[in-house]
Amino acid sequence: MYRGVNYFNYLNIIKEMLVMGISGCLCAELLGGIEEGSAIEIKTSCDTLVGKLVGNITGNVIQLMKPNNTIINICCKDICYIRKLPILPLAYVAIRDSNNGNTVDVINANTDTVINTITVGRAPNSIAITSDGTKAYVVNNLDHTVSVIDTLSNSVISVVYVSQNPLGIAITPDNAKAYVANQAENTLSVIDVSSDIVIGTISMNSPNAIAITPDGTRGYVTNPLNDSVTVIDISTDTIIDTITAGDGLGDSPFAIAITPDGSKAYVPNSASDNVSVIDIATNTVIDTIAVGDGPHKVAITPDGTRAYIANAGSNNLSVIDTVTDTVDATVFVGGPPASVAVTPNGAKVYVPIRDSTNVIFVDVVDDLAHGGVTVGSDPAGIAIGMVPVL
Repeated sequence: MYRGVNYFNYLNIIKEMLVMGISGCLCAELLGGIEEGSAIEIKTSCDTLVGKLVGNITGNVIQLMKPNNTIINICCKDICYIRKLPILPLAYVAIRDSNNGNTVDVINANTDTVINTITVGRAPNSIAITSDGTKAYVVNNLDHTVSVIDTLSNSVISVVYVSQNPLGIAITPDNAKAYVANQAENTLSVIDVSSDIVIGTISMNSPNAIAITPDGTRGYVTNPLNDSVTVIDISTDTIIDTITAGDGLGDSPFAIAITPDGSKAYVPNSASDNVSVIDIATNTVIDTIAVGDGPHKVAITPDGTRAYIANAGSNNLSVIDTVTDTVDATVFVGGPPASVAVTPNGAKVYVPIRDSTNVIFVDVVDDLAHGGVTVGSDPAGIAIGMVPVL
């Protein structure tokens, strides 16, 4: 029937034709519209790979960035399928346990359940998540390090030594650099996010927390020991301005958050029990808002209309209307709030409670606590991001 070709040779010919057909349709058909930068899973004939899609470089080859930041080329003819990974709102909570802790609990914000626990350094304090959700950076206060978590595998892929008494951390919107406030050393460490290596330091007095403008051009650093906020140029990593008590800043500015439109910064002052409002365009204090006792953390909703202030001394949150810059609600959370974060959809506020095993969640519609999630002992910092999951 197949003249000059035996049966097994015929099967091999058919197989080669199928391979050529797959190759002929290039990688575009396999990708099916998956965007560059997406977290994906690739199944080949001999392996399963996960990472970030770098691009389709020749039509027959796909580039994948693995969790360790190495880039590999994969021939499309070797691929069985490509799957874009689902994205979930995940909250990463540092478990301090009175300085004895060394873990981070991961909460699925859709179900309010702990789905993973990750071992990090000693006394984890603050957390920041890259905008693409692929990495979480955890500041370990007693180890003077930052643990870098690959969120796909929920494992630590690198540990970065920074300096004495690291506290706050922030990542630029383009995921190029992370800034860590080393209060005892009076410096900011600048980490290259692609390599997870410290590439510079910036000297300043007692840095505690940092926020970066949405356009990624400036960083604002609170310095509670000398009542100031330092402004840095992100492109040059140099100080370009300082806002002081003489400019109207309150006592012991402890934290800072910037509105999504980049117009204002909100600074809780833990010793004067108020919040300073800074005009970003002019770097001037334009308002002062009285809140609860010991305000020390702040989070702003994604639509920029409300700022939630964690008051450690009065066991509550002050809710600020950012249009009028007035407090329009007070939320009691049953204990001293260690931190505060808002879910990416703006529906809930998560509040870790010091010296407890609770993370309380607050509904932003009625500003009432509606329950909690049980985590490890003495939860501290929290960060929430849209994270790809397997």
